[in-house]
Formats: sequence, C-alpha cells, structure tokens
Amino acid sequence: MNINATLINILQICQRELWLHANNITMEHTSDLVTEGKQIGEESYPQRAERNQEVAISAEINGIACNAKIDFYDAKSGVVHEIKKSSAKEMAHVSQVQFYLYLLRKNGIEANYGIIEYPKLRQTEKVELHEDDIQKIERWVKKVDEIINQEMCPPSLPKSKCRNCSYFDFCHTVEE
Repeated sequence: MNINATLINILQICQRELWLHANNITMEHTSDLVTEGKQIGEESYPQRAERNQEVAISAEINGIACNAKIDFYDAKSGVVHEIKKSSAKEMAHVSQVQFYLYLLRKNGIEANYGIIEYPKLRQTEKVELHEDDIQKIERWVKKVDEIINQEMCPPSLPKSKCRNCSYFDFCHTVEE
C-alpha cells in the first residue's frame, strides 16, 4: 500500500483510526464535521484554482512507496497551501504539510515552505521543513507502514479524546 499524506496526518492523532482507514474501513462519510471541512476547503478561496495548481506526486522513502495530492501549490513561489477547518489537530496539519514539502523536494521541485490556512479563524500558520524534520518524516513513514501491516487493529484511545471523531461509535459502542 502507498503511504499518503492523509495517513501521515492520522498517525499524529490515532493509530487505530490509521489502521482502520488504511484497511478500507472508513467512517468519514458519516461525519458532518468532515463534510463541513471539505466544504470550507472548496469554498474558502474560489480564485485560488486559477493561480495555483493541483500536484500529484510520489516518491520512495526507505523502500516504501509514498504519494500525495496537493490541492494548492504555487509553483512560482514554491509554496504549498493547505486549508483546514480548525486548529484543533494542529500537529497533524503541520505533519501533513511537511510530508508534502518533503515529497516535492525529493522530486527536485522547489518547495520553500507551506501555509496552513484556517479560514473560519482568519489565521494562517507557516510550515517549514528542516533537516531534522526529514528524519522525523522518514520515521513516520516507517511507523505508518508497521501499523497498517499489523494483523490486528490497535486499541482505541480513551473516549475523552475521541468525542468528535467519525469513528467514535465504531470504537466505543459495545455490543450487549
């Protein structure tokens, strides 16, 4: 299986969700929050599609196939733009953008930095990729590969960490 930016993002949040998602057990279609996030991404910057391009990119990292689809890449300035609904999962967002930057650079494409945009909050965050981040990303790729190839699904997190997760009912409903 190819490791993609979504899996890198999910790794920062929940290993169980990562395993389920990678094994085609998806619940996002049942979540109003996911739908709202997609709508914000599609409607927040309608003029952006004219100035930026969508980029599909892949590379091998330590023998593991990786890929990503970057929605908004400004080739003139070498900037990746990522739109998110809220800053609640900020580290996961940063990780995803760093993964994009790493794949671009690995393919010889200029990738100066990324910008995460939070339209509802009217905030942005600049994301850079440093030498120590590269080693971290390589460890993430290896960890994702290990998790998705486990025979058994990892345990769920405590309920308090999962309240807004689209997998909440799946993970925390007990059959009687």
